[in-house]
Amino acid sequence: MMTTALTFTPVRAQKRLILREEGASARGQKQAHVSVMEAEVLEYLAPKAGEQLVDATAGQGGHSVAMLRAAPKAKLLALDADKEAVAIARTALAHFSERAEVVEANFGDLEHVLRKQGIETIDKALFDLGWNSGQLDQGRGLSFMKDEPLNMSYGTKPASGFTAAEALNEWDEETLANVFFGYGEERYAKRIAKAVVERRAEQPFATTFELVEIVRDSTPRAYHRGRIHFATRTFQALRMAVNDELGVIDRGVRAAWAQLAPGGRIAVITFHSIEDRAVKRLFAEFAKEGGTLVFKKPLVPGRAEIISNPRARSAKLRVIEKTK
Repeated sequence: MMTTALTFTPVRAQKRLILREEGASARGQKQAHVSVMEAEVLEYLAPKAGEQLVDATAGQGGHSVAMLRAAPKAKLLALDADKEAVAIARTALAHFSERAEVVEANFGDLEHVLRKQGIETIDKALFDLGWNSGQLDQGRGLSFMKDEPLNMSYGTKPASGFTAAEALNEWDEETLANVFFGYGEERYAKRIAKAVVERRAEQPFATTFELVEIVRDSTPRAYHRGRIHFATRTFQALRMAVNDELGVIDRGVRAAWAQLAPGGRIAVITFHSIEDRAVKRLFAEFAKEGGTLVFKKPLVPGRAEIISNPRARSAKLRVIEKTK
């Protein structure tokens, strides 16, 4: 049965969309990255002198610098899949000389990286699962604020093996709907998936604004006036799928736990409920294997931090200690 495809006009999309995104202005200005919950990380991860630390998500090096300053003579291994982030982190950590090593790697490959570095045990590990703000300016289609190619990979190559454009242009309607709902908790997942399939029959998806307009045209107007931008959940779902985020979290945190010394701690900062549930399940499993939750419910940023850094408002911190 033939269906009427949704009309698509990229010029209209660029002129009429009111674009909002956490930590960025409507003009798309470059944003300085601010490490989230730094004080809480230092308090509950508690890095100490002489320990082997891991910052699994180096970003621009903020948490790494804070941990090394707090722990004289400690050594730190930092990872990031983003080549540009690695360069920035290396510059930020340069004055710590041999105490800090930054490598370009996805933290899902932490087990391999530790082995290659000759590190048998670690004492503290931090996973900050939020993207670093600099990634929004790299032209990968991570933001719905700019018209960019639909790549969405955090690193040089997507961890999943496919780009967002490939997913949109090749997956069937049911798979798309399942991804939009399962990874993005998008209530209009079926509508959006149907619209995507109709639109690509006329012209394949290539850029972010093409996707944003389809999401807008297939959802109610009232939805566009919500607290978050109407495309947020769809973009989140695709980013998670492209970067295999849940699989990477599982592999990376498990690898850290396996190499963690008794008395060592793992801290994880999440930014949405799907990530937080995954970490909660992992920590519950570890608690049955000789781990102790440092606090039962996740910590959230204080009001002052949220005011100064709105990006922090959805952050949650969980910490577990290996007791035996």
